[in-house]
Amino acid sequence: MLPTYRLPHLSLISAIACLSYVISGCSDQNPPIVTPPSTSSSETVTIKETNVNKTIEKTPPSEPSVNVAPNAQKVTQGDIKEIPNSICGDNKIAYAYGETPNYQVYICADASEANLPKYYISRNKDGSGGLNLEAINYNPQKDGAIEFNNSGYLYTLEAPTSQNPEPALRVTFPDGKLTEEPLLRYLSTGNSSANSPDKSSTAPLDYVLQRRQELGICQDEFRPNDTTKGMGSRAFKISDKKYIVQIQCFLAAYQGAFEYVLWLDDSPQPKVIPLQFDSFQEPSDGQKPKKITNRAIAGIPRVNVRSQTITNFTKFRGLGDCGSSALYKLDGDRLVLQEFRAKYECDGEYVQDFPLVYTK
Repeated sequence: MLPTYRLPHLSLISAIACLSYVISGCSDQNPPIVTPPSTSSSETVTIKETNVNKTIEKTPPSEPSVNVAPNAQKVTQGDIKEIPNSICGDNKIAYAYGETPNYQVYICADASEANLPKYYISRNKDGSGGLNLEAINYNPQKDGAIEFNNSGYLYTLEAPTSQNPEPALRVTFPDGKLTEEPLLRYLSTGNSSANSPDKSSTAPLDYVLQRRQELGICQDEFRPNDTTKGMGSRAFKISDKKYIVQIQCFLAAYQGAFEYVLWLDDSPQPKVIPLQFDSFQEPSDGQKPKKITNRAIAGIPRVNVRSQTITNFTKFRGLGDCGSSALYKLDGDRLVLQEFRAKYECDGEYVQDFPLVYTK
């Protein structure tokens, strides 16, 4: 039997309100109320990803390196018919289109093979040039993405799917380093497989949900109807045989309670490993915040498949003057805390970034 995590014997309202047990701290004077996240959560993620991009020392030929935009934006989706077919040229048709803050990327196909992407045309929005590639002897269509090879550089246009709600234009260097820029707009044909959800992810999710009690997940409180609300219960594909499975135990007014497991396609049956979260509890009597480890978290978590990280943000009360944010990195079969920020005092004072409590 896998280890289980149980909240103290609290009512549903108390369990959500007293986030100190699953996140950081709880005050009798200021009981926290579950509310939507502020911009602090995305800023934490952006800082980390920006640091990764700064390690890149060279630029792919014929096209500047792309950088992560400071704030993720919702991708606008539509039909490829929204752009003129003349962009692709004679005897060619538009297959997909991706737009980022700095680039416009057109994916084209031969009219005789309309379902096979073959041409990559990028244009810089500042008018400084672009890139033209042709796929020869290989198929650029991947699972949820279109990928072109140019002398060892891989140009990948990701599609928005249920498993990848924040797609990007990625450039991978021959040495394995990469840089990326988030998509603002994505257009495709109505039957494009790249624009469809990853149906294979339903198997890990269904497996975990069907064996939830056996696996000790959400033992103290579970609402089946809440698995499709809010952030919901989902599976995130890390590789063909590895998924991070997110189970939303229940949803309160603005945020939910979650548990996570690592699902491995092992033989003779899948292997499920519970993931745990480190955080820091509210200090008392002038002492330093105390590190705690829990299997459950409450808040607005986000899984980034590309960086294999999980971020979580929580307000301790609706005013938003206190709360915490955390960043975790998947390392093997466990989550390692990379950064934790918190403002424990609910004093009516607002700060753009919570004070840093811990960094790896």
